Amino acid sequence: MKENKDIEKSKTLRLLMPQWQGGYNPSYYLGAQLLNWLVPASDDIQVEVPVSLNTDGVQVEKGTYARTDVLKQLHEAFSILNKHQPERVVVFGGDCGVELAPIAYLNEKYDSDVAVLWVDSHPDVKLPDHYIGQHAHVLATLLGVGDEEFVASVPKLVQPEHVLYVGLNEWSAEEAKVVDQFHLSAVAPEELVKDSSPVLNWLEKLNPTKVFIHFDLDVLDLREFRSLLVANPNTYEEMLEKAPKASSMETIIRILQDVANAYDVVGLGITEHLPWDALVLQNMLQRLPLIGDINKKDTPFISCYDHQH
Repeated sequence: MKENKDIEKSKTLRLLMPQWQGGYNPSYYLGAQLLNWLVPASDDIQVEVPVSLNTDGVQVEKGTYARTDVLKQLHEAFSILNKHQPERVVVFGGDCGVELAPIAYLNEKYDSDVAVLWVDSHPDVKLPDHYIGQHAHVLATLLGVGDEEFVASVPKLVQPEHVLYVGLNEWSAEEAKVVDQFHLSAVAPEELVKDSSPVLNWLEKLNPTKVFIHFDLDVLDLREFRSLLVANPNTYEEMLEKAPKASSMETIIRILQDVANAYDVVGLGITEHLPWDALVLQNMLQRLPLIGDINKKDTPFISCYDHQH
C-alpha cells in the first residue's frame, strides 16, 4: 500500500516520446504532442525524446521497420531516464514501443518488484519473424524474446507472473503462443464492467510494492472514442461491424483510480493516440493562403504499411 506523503515528495519525470516508427504511422507524432498539451499542468521535470521525422527511404532491418531510428530513440530515452533518475515516470507516446525504456528502467530500479498492468486490446508480444512493427514487440522484449539488441537493452527482464493484461480482446496465433509460453494472465473487457475486482484480486495475490500502467488508448471502444487507428473515418462503418467490443472510458478510469488508491503507481504510459479530426485539420491549415502553402497538394499521411490491428 502506498503512502501519499512519500508520493508528494517523489521525483517524477514526464517523458514526451512522439515515436511513430514502431507503428510505422507518422500521425502518432501529432497524437503524442496533443496528449502532452491536453494533460493537466505540472511542475514535474519534462523532457522530450528527439524523434526522427524522416519517412523517405526508411527500411525494414532484421524484421523491424526503421530499426535504426527506433534503437537510437530507445537509447536516448534510457539516457534521459538514467540522467534524471526519477522515482516515477509518465510517458506520452507515440506508439507502444515508447514503453520499453521506462518499464525496463523502473523494473531495475525497484528490483523487479513492479507489477505491469498492460491495459491494451492487444498483447504486444509479436516477434520480428512475424511482424515488422516494433510497437507490437515491446512486451515480448521486456520478457526476453525477440530482437537480441532490443532485449540486451533491458537490464532486468520483467517476470511473466508480474504482467496482467487488462481489456485484452484481440490477438494473433503467433501472439497466443507467446502468451501461453509465459503463462500470462488476462482479464477480458466483459469481466471489468461491473467492478475492478478481477484486477484488484490479481494485485492482492501478487502483492507488488510498485505498479506500472501501460495504457494503449485502443483498449477503449471505438463506438465511444474515435481517436484510434481502428476508427479510420474511411473504414469506420466497416469496423463498427468487425471490431470486438472493447472497454468504455469510464470503466478504464475507474479501474486505474481503484488501483492507484490501493497501490503505489510509479509509472503511467499513454500511447497510440490518433486524432483523426486534428490530423486533417492540420493538413488543411498547411494548405491555406497566408498561413500555409497554397501549392501543397498532399493529403494527410496515414501509414507506410498495413497495421497489425
